Amino acid sequence: MAKHTTIELNDDQPFNLDLTLSCGQAPRWYKGNGWWYGIVRDSVLKIKQDENKILFIGSDEEFIRDYFCLDFDLDPVYSKLKQDPYAKDACDFGKGLRLVNQDPWECMIFQMTVNRIRTKSRCDRITRISDKIGKKIIFEGKEYSIFPRPKEITDAGLSALKSCNIGYFADNILFAAEKVGDNPDWEEKIKKMSYQNAVFYLTSFKGIKYRVAEWILLFSFQKYEAFPVDAHIREIFIKNYLKGHYFGKLNDEKVDDAIRDIARVNFGQYAGYALEYLFNYEIIQNSGNR
Repeated sequence: MAKHTTIELNDDQPFNLDLTLSCGQAPRWYKGNGWWYGIVRDSVLKIKQDENKILFIGSDEEFIRDYFCLDFDLDPVYSKLKQDPYAKDACDFGKGLRLVNQDPWECMIFQMTVNRIRTKSRCDRITRISDKIGKKIIFEGKEYSIFPRPKEITDAGLSALKSCNIGYFADNILFAAEKVGDNPDWEEKIKKMSYQNAVFYLTSFKGIKYRVAEWILLFSFQKYEAFPVDAHIREIFIKNYLKGHYFGKLNDEKVDDAIRDIARVNFGQYAGYALEYLFNYEIIQNSGNR
């Protein structure tokens, strides 16, 4: 068995690996025998936390720090969020939860195909595609499937995608692979764009609506001002922020606009962090899955 590498965490920068990986933000992570196992880009990672130490196998320290954003300063996030009483409780409950830095290509396809109930990692469509088309890698005697890069998908073709039992998503994924292949600098372009221009660019992909573009920008481009409103967040805000608010005939779009306005005012540039903390606090706490 390979020897693990250790990272000593800074005392003034909280990190909670279990909360970070159990909240559903990233696909294909599962926990077994006290370790988390994940497939990220072309590697299998094995990682666990022991108080202020991170122990891991499968990558180097630079990658782990970058993926888990260990050098990102959470203090300004907490200072902003704790001005809101409900978000303060969420921060206290979820202290150390960090948004991970996902691979943009994998994140795009996952967000295009995920069903918004934050599916378990072994059941989602991205796993089925990986198992059918992706390269295989052996890690500690077990076979894992790497999610295919755009050229691998275009080379495999539409029939191979359809054989993954993903329905109409097959056409959308092939279109995305072809467009990314024609624009190899697409990631760098998005990084340099304003938030709204980045949303506009992503929604030019077939199957990516405004909210999906927001998820991609939040989870793989560190645009933390993103606040994609889904059914979970809508329920949380109606319950905790919009009590007694009358919208006339109930309309999700009207409610969502009001929610975004509240998030913009209350959380500003860290609205996306607020979203994940609020989700963790409300949904995870109430389901007893912490």
